[in-house]
Formats: sequence, C-alpha cells, structure tokens
Amino acid sequence: MNLREALEECLRKRPFIEEALQDDLINLSSLARAIKPDIEHLIGKEIKESAVVMAIRRREPRLQLKMQHKLQQFISSLGDIIVRSNLLAYTYKKTPALTAKQAEFLDAIQGKPSGFHSFTGGMEETTVVVSEDYASDLEAAMQGEKLLSVAKDLSSITLRLPTSSSEVIGLYYFFFKHIASAGVPIKEIISTTNEATFIVHNDDVNAAFSTINTIKRST
Repeated sequence: MNLREALEECLRKRPFIEEALQDDLINLSSLARAIKPDIEHLIGKEIKESAVVMAIRRREPRLQLKMQHKLQQFISSLGDIIVRSNLLAYTYKKTPALTAKQAEFLDAIQGKPSGFHSFTGGMEETTVVVSEDYASDLEAAMQGEKLLSVAKDLSSITLRLPTSSSEVIGLYYFFFKHIASAGVPIKEIISTTNEATFIVHNDDVNAAFSTINTIKRST
C-alpha cells in the first residue's frame, strides 16, 4: 500500500474529519501528526510528517464535493416529517413459529388501523415496534416466544423520501451525523423504499425533530 492509499484508508475511518477537510476547517499539520502512526502501520515504514501534509493537500476532492452537492439537493426535496409518540419496541428470539405469531398479531389489529407497527427481522432476533394501543395484542399473540428485551417511552420521526433515495450516496450517514451531533441516541431505524423512520426516546424526540427540520430548511 502506498502513501495515497493509506491516507484514504485512514480518512475513510474518520468521516467527520473528511467532511471538515472539505470545508478547510482542519489544521493539516495537526491532522498529519494524528494519523501518521496509522499510515506508517499501513505502509510498513516510517514517513515524514511533511509527506503526509503534502499527500493531504494533493487529494482530489471533486468526487466528494459532487456527492455532497447531490445530497443537499435531495435533502431540500424531502416530504413531510411525521412524529409519533407512545411507542414500545419488543425484541424476540427468532424461531420457526415467529412468523405465524406475527400473522396472528396482524389479524388482531385489523380493526385498529390508526396505530403504528413495524417488524424488523435479523439473523437471530426480530424487533417489533408498536403503538401502546397494540401492546396487549402483541403480547397475547407472542405467548410462548422468548422475549429478549422491551424498550418503552419511545417516539418515531418519519421522513417521506423521494423515489430516487436509493441512488443517493451517504443519505443515512448525513442524518446520523447531525442527530449524533445533537447528542441524541437512535434506538431503532426502520427503512422502506420511500420512508425513513428514526426511533428515539421520548425525552430526545424534540431535539431530534428540531435537528432534522433544521437540516431540511437549511439545504
């Protein structure tokens, strides 16, 4: 691996620094000193700090800037932001019977169309996010299944996405970065073709909503 490749590898691991570099917000000598040990490890030999600074100066930023411009255009075309409160997240161990239990739950809530529910299946567990109104129906349907955890006092923030969202590089990172900078932990994320839903604690929903709304207005 040469110096240029090692530099790109180091910066990929530090996306916040990458963005600050594009905006000329970082002292290059300080950055070079910070990443010099990692670069030396990757290329297998010692290098001068001045060589790292020069490599940083010679980087080609045009691809990143093009991506950023396209992302900003996309954010400005976002649809409505929908906030829901009084949600719970149940996580169950994945079993052969779980799909039938989910169908039983869906049958039970057919007469309650105004609530919220979402299933997210992993390799070994499934998380079900539901409105409080659906909690008793879910617990009844899941009798006999192994409940791994329950998270209460949650809210959701749903963004309506344009149909081209799957072609936009860095979309979710963009939101994660700003929400993280506001000090808000994300409990779950639910993604469909034209919607992105962030599940947060009730205490954090105002900060998360304000952050996302500011992003939308300022792009």
